[in-house]
Amino acid sequence: MIAFLAVILVAGLIMYAVVESGQGKKRRRKGRPASSGSYAGHLSRADMSTRWQTIMATSATGASGLKSSINEADKLLDHAMKQLGYPAAGTMGDRLKVAGKQFSNLDAVWRAHKLRNALAHEVGFDLVPSQAREALADFEQGLRDLGAL
Repeated sequence: MIAFLAVILVAGLIMYAVVESGQGKKRRRKGRPASSGSYAGHLSRADMSTRWQTIMATSATGASGLKSSINEADKLLDHAMKQLGYPAAGTMGDRLKVAGKQFSNLDAVWRAHKLRNALAHEVGFDLVPSQAREALADFEQGLRDLGAL
């Protein structure tokens, strides 16, 4: 009986140590902030503008640059919406529904976001460069409408 209690006590101590050391928690990669997105923390308007310039420079590097730029533009718009207080829980689509009247052309922002989703989730999606440039212009206008640029 004493041996049984000793085993239970040791097992409890081991479980406690595992939980406290973080072994039972999801790990994040070293060097990355504990955040759900690439743009952790508050970004000033100047920071947003700098990131936007980087996105546009990347878009000029060919097809892979356009794809990357659309993804980054979508993330930047999403970050701006969260920063302005739109619900952080849920999806960007949820935030677009709530923020709809803030945009001069909500349909264009939705179209740009849907293009990003197609790039991210559809196997073999063929990006048309003119469509990508139009989406980037729509993301830019959305950021301007929110006062982020």
